[in-house]
Amino acid sequence: MRATTRPGRRRAGLSGLLAAGVALSLSAAGAPAGAATSAATLYREALRTADGWSVHYESETNFDKTPVLESGDAGPASGTQVVLVRSGSTTDQSSIVVIGGLTYIRANVSALEDMIGFTQSEAQAANGQWIVFSSSNASFSAIVAGVRSHDVLQEVEIQGPYSLGATRTLDGVRVDAIDGTQKLQGQKRMKVVLYVRADGSHVLVEEDSLGAKGRTDGLEHIVFSKWGEQVRPHAPQATITLGNISTT
Repeated sequence: MRATTRPGRRRAGLSGLLAAGVALSLSAAGAPAGAATSAATLYREALRTADGWSVHYESETNFDKTPVLESGDAGPASGTQVVLVRSGSTTDQSSIVVIGGLTYIRANVSALEDMIGFTQSEAQAANGQWIVFSSSNASFSAIVAGVRSHDVLQEVEIQGPYSLGATRTLDGVRVDAIDGTQKLQGQKRMKVVLYVRADGSHVLVEEDSLGAKGRTDGLEHIVFSKWGEQVRPHAPQATITLGNISTT
């Protein structure tokens, strides 16, 4: 998602969410026998079809006292994202639009230096302007990563061993909890919980990092909504082109 790693983000990548028909009956009072296997099965099913679905997400990470806020609409081939990085009294904002083979970005001076690698004078000249480049341009792959649906889901992937927590309700939605671990770049491995819709299709609902006592600690918080709604961003009017933007 970034040309250089932002605090708290994995630049190996927010890989398929909708699952059709997992026959799991989970109890709100606790996990049934064989819970480890059932949790792993539910997790795999919840990630199976992300590339073919669209989703809206709101996320916040907060490592090294640097909050990073992201909001976006991710589809299989296209997506939009707004990123706010707060450092002291300043806030860097960038907007990213991916439409198939083309990616557009608009950012301020600091973000352009960080994400594109511009010099200060180059960044000042491009400040607030839309820039376009090929989505397959390896030099800017970290910017593109995280905008489309399969990228988004790479960022919520968790590692085992998996276990099932108690069924609960989040924002009026009945969810099952899958506990696992995750390692963000530059951070220690931490415990996380992935909440999956309990009834119907097992789409992701929320992901939270957990502290030592198993309570949410605010280091990572992601909320998903609007599953299946079409994502059709409009192409901005770019004034700067980087590299060859031929999509053929």
